Amino acid sequence: MMRVLVTGAGGFLGQAVVGALLQKGYAVRGLYRHGSPSQENTPMEVVIGDIRDRAAMKAAVKGCWAVVHLAGKVHADHGTHSNAEDYHSINVEGTRFLLEGALAQNVQRFVFASSVKVFGETTDGCVDESHMPAPVSHYAKSKWAAEQLVNALASSGRLLGISLRIPMVYGPTEKGNLFRMLVAIDRGWFPPLPRIPSVRSMLHIRNFVQAVIRSLQADQPLKPCYIVTDAKPYCVTTIYEQLCAGLGKPIPAWRIPLWVLNAAGSAGDMLQPLMKRPIPLTRETLRKLIEPAWYCSDSITRDMGYAPEYDFQDALPELVAFYRRFAS
Repeated sequence: MMRVLVTGAGGFLGQAVVGALLQKGYAVRGLYRHGSPSQENTPMEVVIGDIRDRAAMKAAVKGCWAVVHLAGKVHADHGTHSNAEDYHSINVEGTRFLLEGALAQNVQRFVFASSVKVFGETTDGCVDESHMPAPVSHYAKSKWAAEQLVNALASSGRLLGISLRIPMVYGPTEKGNLFRMLVAIDRGWFPPLPRIPSVRSMLHIRNFVQAVIRSLQADQPLKPCYIVTDAKPYCVTTIYEQLCAGLGKPIPAWRIPLWVLNAAGSAGDMLQPLMKRPIPLTRETLRKLIEPAWYCSDSITRDMGYAPEYDFQDALPELVAFYRRFAS
């Protein structure tokens, strides 16, 4: 039985990947940074360790056929600050230590969860792997640097390394942007969005899991990186209207002009430090709503047979049900 180490096993992505690997018959070793694993009743082997600990990572990969590296420092939460060193030590050096351990322990395959943010914060049309990376944020720069480590080792022929560049991943139990939109809409805080023509790519958690499994099962040779998205991009205004409908809220007949939203976002930036809690609308959240972020996953479809089976409409009932349980 082939053993796979999954880093970040307790996170949103990790829990889904661990469950799928166990169903597929893999032996799974889950790496947790601390605390009691939420999947302690599964037949998964559990190890506790920090990916910044070189010796711990060498021990964690021992006896593993593959590594699925999902752990890392993600975008800073609203109202929090993270510097470049934080991202570098976790996302870059942590990946380096895992790769060193994988090489020393004769691991055969390394699947790394990267981000479409390596291309920048917005897109001009549909972006594929032929576009040059142009990371802007500390987070994106750290993902790009980690990708290069994976690619360098894979290029040596000593293991097969694949980086999956993913957009926002959504699904039940995830408390990210869509969850915050649900909260704000349900409580009457979210402004009626104007018609926004730009589209954004997203990724259903089950589609992400499929991409990971296919990356583990694919024959060589493979490209060093693949974009993974749902079958089609989404219009943010449509998502807003579907969330309203899912909550049983009427879709407003009136819409707030974009210039008013911009002013509200600026006000949110000023209020957030004073209130010391997340504000639903800031300039950053507004940017994510109105600016295009469209990516193409045709390459992984051609090379691995990736075929996304789920979309936002499929996830909507689960998202609302999870929110209802959380709110109660």
